[in-house]
Amino acid sequence: MMQVLILSVVLAVARARVIEDCSGVVVHNTKHEAQVLKTGIDSPYQLALDYDTNYLFFSYSSPEDMDDGFKSAYINLKTNEFGVIHGISGGFANAVDRKNHIVYLGGNDGIYKFDFGTKNATFEGARDVSIWQLFFKDKLYFTNYPDEHVFTYEQGEPKLLPALKNTKTMLFALDSNDNIVVSNSSGIFYYVKDLSKSYHLGDYVANGITTDINKKVYFSTPDSLFFIDESGPSVVKLADIDDSIYGLVVDTDNSFIYADGNSIIRLKPTKTRCYSDNEIKD
Repeated sequence: MMQVLILSVVLAVARARVIEDCSGVVVHNTKHEAQVLKTGIDSPYQLALDYDTNYLFFSYSSPEDMDDGFKSAYINLKTNEFGVIHGISGGFANAVDRKNHIVYLGGNDGIYKFDFGTKNATFEGARDVSIWQLFFKDKLYFTNYPDEHVFTYEQGEPKLLPALKNTKTMLFALDSNDNIVVSNSSGIFYYVKDLSKSYHLGDYVANGITTDINKKVYFSTPDSLFFIDESGPSVVKLADIDDSIYGLVVDTDNSFIYADGNSIIRLKPTKTRCYSDNEIKD
């Protein structure tokens, strides 16, 4: 009887220690520490990371600028240099062509490119189109507002994506096998590449979508981070976040960088392993 009592006390103490050590954000059973990269910016959104230069591009709300409403900006993750990108009207969207080292920016009147020399934007094309989101995989894709259609941008011309011509789309992504992920007011949808099958993955209110270096698709909602498992396909929750989330990216170390109401934060993994009560601890 005494042995049972002692064992119960030991287990209770161990459980209390786990709870204390695992406070905060846990992803893949690993505790992560929050590292603030930039603060004092209003609603940073549409994050995109250039892996070669470690420049993180994003848009943010600029209520004092009544003409544009939004601005494009960057942070150099190596030096912490921050800058506002000039030369773009209503900067709202960002995407990186990693192969050709081109950063595309979306404004309320078309597509721009980022000039690393001047740190300004130069007009590219799709004039008078209000860009909502940019996505790059082999070619540039964008969604427009308020029509919510998906276009490709090729040889200086926007072309409606035939596969989604009848589908409202706010956020768009392609996974490693060119299957299509769509977010709209009805949730998250997954279309097999040849369009032979489609899946409604859930009524998620996505506000950010991205791919990692291996083209795996992740998305954020206002309070959680998710991953799309292609084998299902299915949605896997990675973490709940106490802050209000506005978007995310995944860096080359598989660390998550997300935006909240006024900051950009990196989640750095620690050596602390965390498990729920019904999981086997190795």
